[in-house]
Amino acid sequence: MNDFRRLFRFVKPYLAALIFSLVLLVFAGFFEVLTTALAIPLFDDILNPGSAPNAKFAFLKHYLSLIPGSGITQLAVALVTLTFFKGVCLYHSNYRMSYVGQRVVMDLRDQLYSHVLKQSMGFFSLNSTGRLMARMGSDVEQVQEAVSTTISELFREVVLLAALLVWVFYIDWKLAGISLLIAPAALAMTLIMGKRIRRVSLKSRENVAALHDRLQQSITGMRIVKAFGMEHHEESRFRKSNVDLFWTNMRASRILFLNSPMMELLGVLCFVPLLYYAHARIAERTLSFGAFGGSLFSLFRMYDPMRKLSRIHVQFQRAFASASRIVDLFDTHIEIQDRPNARRLTGIRESIEFKNVTFDYRDTTGESLVLKDINLRIYPKQVVAFVGSSGSGKTTLVGLLPRFYDVTAGAVRIDQVDIREYSQESLRKQIAIVTQDTFLFNDTIRNNILYGDPSASEERIVEAAQAALAHDFIMQFPMKYDTPIGERGQRLSGGERQRISIARAILKNSPILVLDEATSALDSESEKLVQQALSNLMHDRTTFVIAHRLSTIRNADIIVVLEQGQIEEMGTHDSLMELNGLYSRFFRLQTVDSFSTA
Repeated sequence: MNDFRRLFRFVKPYLAALIFSLVLLVFAGFFEVLTTALAIPLFDDILNPGSAPNAKFAFLKHYLSLIPGSGITQLAVALVTLTFFKGVCLYHSNYRMSYVGQRVVMDLRDQLYSHVLKQSMGFFSLNSTGRLMARMGSDVEQVQEAVSTTISELFREVVLLAALLVWVFYIDWKLAGISLLIAPAALAMTLIMGKRIRRVSLKSRENVAALHDRLQQSITGMRIVKAFGMEHHEESRFRKSNVDLFWTNMRASRILFLNSPMMELLGVLCFVPLLYYAHARIAERTLSFGAFGGSLFSLFRMYDPMRKLSRIHVQFQRAFASASRIVDLFDTHIEIQDRPNARRLTGIRESIEFKNVTFDYRDTTGESLVLKDINLRIYPKQVVAFVGSSGSGKTTLVGLLPRFYDVTAGAVRIDQVDIREYSQESLRKQIAIVTQDTFLFNDTIRNNILYGDPSASEERIVEAAQAALAHDFIMQFPMKYDTPIGERGQRLSGGERQRISIARAILKNSPILVLDEATSALDSESEKLVQQALSNLMHDRTTFVIAHRLSTIRNADIIVVLEQGQIEEMGTHDSLMELNGLYSRFFRLQTVDSFSTA
């Protein structure tokens, strides 16, 4: 409940519309009670015209007398009129409540997405895509249902129930008192079932997240699934997640559907003694037939709001479970933030320096990944290459430069200033990245290149594609630059995807370039084209290269050899070969492998 209440801060901008909607609900409740009250003149004057008049209900006869026509006509006109005005109030109230709910959830989803975007890369290594999508999708939808529909129903039924309750007590308080013997039992049952449904709903939300995670992974990795013939394996894992969700939802359904018949049974159990009591009062002539009929009709009308309120309580418990998961995500601390009055970085004049850099974090496996006492200085337009065995810390070290992570100790400096003093936006604007695992959006070629600079002209787009050696193959498509490339660029070959990503980096025109094993997954022909495109991209830029094939970095100004998170060797290719150490051994092994393969 507290988590759901915290989300009500999103309601404040629309409080006026919400209040107006509630006022309309009050009027709708008033018209509903008046409609119900017409049962008394119906029973006393129309169906039982010989009954004695009751002064308590004289106001009903007075207002009916203002309508032209006979008794039954007056009653019919009043019924239609009141129903019409009630319908108008309910329509406008529900529409405005829906507007508030939709706007609130839109704002909630926007802020949630913005909060996720601001998280560090460490956050995404600990939270799977499927689980994040479940929280931003189905969990938000549960809250949306509560805000846009369930709250409206709650206020409507509460207003109606309160109005009918006042009317029933006005008719005959003793009769009303007996009829409400059901209330404590109904309330207790509602609270017990609400707690159970909340626990089950929380489990259901977790199952939905697991199902989304399984689905996202299998679809994203479909090429590997098919390559290893693991369709049946993935089908089995998905089926298990699906069955878990099915049985959890069935538990929720069992609780939910038990609610209505239980409430109905309680109502009938209460009605039996009420019937005996009313019969005795009517026989004693202390209760009129019309008053009993009006009370009975009102009590039956009260049953519907009571039943709905019990169901609404269950729905709110589901929303509370989803709200808890959303609030947990909101409460996730944003590790990397701009400092107050952060400076803007406009370029590199002196150097980039890693000064006593130490970094330690734990990934999803709990394994500690460490960089220890890294000291390195790179000057403008130099090319520095990082080599080492898998897990030595190459990608982690380069990831510190755009602040994908922040150092645990030491500092990364640009022009003698700690990069944490710069705004993230200005820092990352100075860095272009091309990775081995090229990511392209499910969009056109043009829009993927424009990601480097959304304001670029058509001429600059073409120039970037030409420099990346992509223009020729782009022009072979019927739609040329407007060709959709599919999810992750699946309609393109590996080399084509890589050249599109290089064109994107060229268009960004940043002074710092990061190449993360950008050619390691390509065939020889594609690698040759991509290497030429990379050469165009690297021109006059400070370049960080994470190298898989050491033959591609022989001309680097500095080669840094990492092992277990520490710098083991550093120098040019020739000096490291003369040192006859780790780099030399790596290089000779690759040379032997290339000859044996040939």
